[in-house]
Amino acid sequence: MNREERYICNQQKELFEYAKEHFSDVRAFAEKFMTSDFCNRSLDQPYSVDQFADIMNWLEFLEMEFPLEETEQGDVTISYAEAGWIGFVYRHLHFATGLASSELVNKVPFDNLLIGYAGLHTVDEDMAVEILSEDFGLPMVKETEE
Repeated sequence: MNREERYICNQQKELFEYAKEHFSDVRAFAEKFMTSDFCNRSLDQPYSVDQFADIMNWLEFLEMEFPLEETEQGDVTISYAEAGWIGFVYRHLHFATGLASSELVNKVPFDNLLIGYAGLHTVDEDMAVEILSEDFGLPMVKETEE
């Protein structure tokens, strides 16, 4: 993964962490986000200026597509670390496989990543993506290490 891709993965990690802290259902947010026009138009493309925007800008675009109702408590069913890891891994999977986000969220369901977190969050992200790709039969179109 190159520096720009890592930056975008970290941005998506930050977005999922924000969702954990501010929205009542990270799973629902992840599904809506991954299938959003914004994700397809801006994050799944080889280059978009939006890829390097602040996550608050991402949220403004998303709010045009679906309601973002914040809660005081956030999602208590998932940890901050789990939410961030899942966000990072979904974007990394996109870069490694070339699959659209909407396809990834269907092939690799959120709850499967949540289960896999326990064993995979301690290994290198590249290795985690290779293991997930193999487990879910995803094609690797790009080497995960550069």
